Amino acid sequence: MHTMIITPKPKDHEVTILTKEFNKRGYSVEFFIPEKVKVKIGSNYFGNLFDSLEPRAALVRGFGAAETQKIFFRLDLLSAMEEYGIKLINSRNSLEISSDKFLTSLYLEHHNISTPKTVVCEDPDEALASFEELGGDVVIKPLYGSKGIGITRLTDIGFAENVIYSLAELNQIFYLQEFVEHQNRDIRILVIGDKAIAGMYRVSDNWKTNIHAGAHMEPIELTKELRTIALKSAKVTKTEIAGVDIIETEKGLQVLEVNSIPGFTALQKVTDIDLAAEIISYFLDKTKS
Repeated sequence: MHTMIITPKPKDHEVTILTKEFNKRGYSVEFFIPEKVKVKIGSNYFGNLFDSLEPRAALVRGFGAAETQKIFFRLDLLSAMEEYGIKLINSRNSLEISSDKFLTSLYLEHHNISTPKTVVCEDPDEALASFEELGGDVVIKPLYGSKGIGITRLTDIGFAENVIYSLAELNQIFYLQEFVEHQNRDIRILVIGDKAIAGMYRVSDNWKTNIHAGAHMEPIELTKELRTIALKSAKVTKTEIAGVDIIETEKGLQVLEVNSIPGFTALQKVTDIDLAAEIISYFLDKTKS
């Protein structure tokens, strides 16, 4: 049997773990690497590429683009796959929503899921005015990105002006979010289908709580409230396999982001559940039909 993982990095540690899990179940794995793709219109490229897949599906573990045209092209590739009847987990729609912080925030708000106040705009003057509107303590984030890369906290009007107008020179979109006190920790919950599989605290010695920024993981017992908000967040962003990031605030739980390509290495260290096995089992169960 033959299956596919979509990834820009076939040698990534987690991709390797997932590949071995497929192999244990009798599947050979083909890697679809976006930057290596050469599509020929008129040659039935996608039809020929996927004919050998069983199930006719692919597991998406990244599309690895930071530059705008590449983002759109790689989303186009996912659209083409779905047009040819390939079931993607997660779907192209899911990646479009959850990879874009603006859309994620919008979907959360629309479905009454508490999330920090946020302003998104192109005009640097409006962005600077929003710094004041959001209380003079904001986090500015790249619209696309992960692992906490490019995220900056602005607490001084002079520094804010410098950062905003520098980004304007690079034609950046401004995504500004009020800083919410969260005791230097947040919660990551892995959702697979209709189950909140496992969770962890990510604890830091500063406001950035990403593992890649130096935070460490601690176990957490998932309450009914945490499970409910994580499942709802994944559902409204159309994400079947999701990493939901939640903070505990004076106003209650708030959702920061929903990740459609969630890492699981750190979480695996604080749970006895075999997360790779759960991911592959779900993928096969949902695609065999």
